[in-house]
Amino acid sequence: MPNPAQARLEAALPAALERLRATSGVYAALWCGSAARGEATAHSDLDFHALVGGNRRWRSNFTVRGVPVEVFHNPARQIRALLAAGDAATVAMFAQGRPALPHPELDALCAEARARYAAGPAPRLPTEAERFALIEELMDARAQADAGDPVHAVTVLTALSRQLMPLLYARHGWWGVKREHWARDLGERAPDLAAELRALLVAPDLAARQAAFETLVRRVTGDLTYREVPPEPQEAGGL
Repeated sequence: MPNPAQARLEAALPAALERLRATSGVYAALWCGSAARGEATAHSDLDFHALVGGNRRWRSNFTVRGVPVEVFHNPARQIRALLAAGDAATVAMFAQGRPALPHPELDALCAEARARYAAGPAPRLPTEAERFALIEELMDARAQADAGDPVHAVTVLTALSRQLMPLLYARHGWWGVKREHWARDLGERAPDLAAELRALLVAPDLAARQAAFETLVRRVTGDLTYREVPPEPQEAGGL
């Protein structure tokens, strides 16, 4: 069936590109995001990554034909550095995006991103500091569950988004995805993990949510025992 939301965004694409062409310093642009993948919804916008000359990097937002547009402007060397560092968002964006204002330098960046995306990041275990911090969040949530505190949902979901899922993906050597894609992505990669995530998200009460949270945390930490965290020296601030 035709997707009205997709058609609406594609109709606004020429005007958005005209605006980009008129932006000083822009010489190439990558169309990315849900609309570029043909998966637009009524809440989607147009997303672009623009290559610019010089040293400045910035972000801009505007509207064309009633469609919101977001553009990230970066010199090519900044993108190259992010790809080399394995920045998940940049790798995915340039691997899956569609050149809208073509340029050989953009083609090279996309080719590098596709190669890195296909290879996947190296699996990484959590540091002792990351492990300790996640267990701390779990213990705070456990205390809230015991007390029947409704803020428990906030604690668990915040830890899930900021700590647990990034560490889970890193441990397995998977590129991270946006939270709206967790269920589908895990369903393809590891159905058992997808089922455990769903159990947390649809838990009927605090006790069930806490139990599901602890199951997922153990996937990252192995157990819930505290271990010594090596000190991390920091420079003393001025007085």
